[in-house]
Amino acid sequence: MLKYAKALMAQTPCMRMQDIKAREALLESENCVGIIYSTIKFCDYYDFEFSKLKNLKMPIIRLETDFTNQSYGQLLTRLEGFAETINKTDGKRKNINMNGKYFVGIDSGSTSTELVAVDKDLNIVKSVMVRTGANAGVGARNALEKAGIDIEDITHIVATGYGRKNIDFADDNVTEITCHAKGAKHIYNDVKTIIDIGGQDSKVISLDENGKVIGFVMNDKCAAGTGRFLENMAKVLEISIDEMAQIGLKYKNDLTISSMCTVFAESEVVSLIAENYSVSDIVHGLNKSVAVKTKALANSAKDKGAVMMTGGVAKNKGVLTELEKQLNVKIFIPQQPEFCGALGAALIAAGK
Repeated sequence: MLKYAKALMAQTPCMRMQDIKAREALLESENCVGIIYSTIKFCDYYDFEFSKLKNLKMPIIRLETDFTNQSYGQLLTRLEGFAETINKTDGKRKNINMNGKYFVGIDSGSTSTELVAVDKDLNIVKSVMVRTGANAGVGARNALEKAGIDIEDITHIVATGYGRKNIDFADDNVTEITCHAKGAKHIYNDVKTIIDIGGQDSKVISLDENGKVIGFVMNDKCAAGTGRFLENMAKVLEISIDEMAQIGLKYKNDLTISSMCTVFAESEVVSLIAENYSVSDIVHGLNKSVAVKTKALANSAKDKGAVMMTGGVAKNKGVLTELEKQLNVKIFIPQQPEFCGALGAALIAAGK
């Protein structure tokens, strides 16, 4: 320990280890409404200051980055989601078509694109899903075409999801954090915690009694514990994703997949196949690993209250069963969990 301490103390201090009076003055300013705490991935120094800041009664978000372009989409979602939780967006709808009769929400995810259209009474008149493909804008247009709705009949369009910035015909874009909250509250009024496991990431969103987002956490850019992780494992096991959703319930051996990394988990699955374990046993182990990973995120919610699960993985009964065991709570599943974000976007388009 002494050797390690000497090595640390001998280094040139970074700016966080220098005089912090100027930053402390900013925190005391009446104009300060929130804190974005940016850190370099794997740097230990930052935790000391952050642990002190967490005690402040002020919205705070911590961002870790390794300065790779792959982090851009998720960092943008976190920053914009944070701004939306502290109401630092103007909230004004732009480009309103007064002759339109539908309000449309488009959720452009990494795997699929969902579209929901509601009328002036907020009744759902259309809900369609298409593969996103290589271009988010093309995927969104394919969804609009499949829905059979003319642009002229739409009053307002709100895009959400990772591809929201690339849908050029959308009138506005809002993060999936806010959209999932809006959609979930509309479906299930008592909801306090939303667990969204999508194709690219997992999120846990905390709401107050009025449905306002009061906090959220997301996994990092690793695919572990996401729909993409399950899709890859289904290919290794040579089963469909629909089969995977059911077959894990019929397990006999309570296996544990210790590797959450998709690459290492694949090797572990191959080894289990060689050891003659059944597909049901292996899928159960995978379901449990996803549930454990999600539990770690959900533990950040102090008062879980009524829990609702959204996203495509919510249709996987094996994952749902294991997650309920891990959290020791009954989880509400809407009829179409994958459309929750698009529904929330449509409600925002309607000014709700």
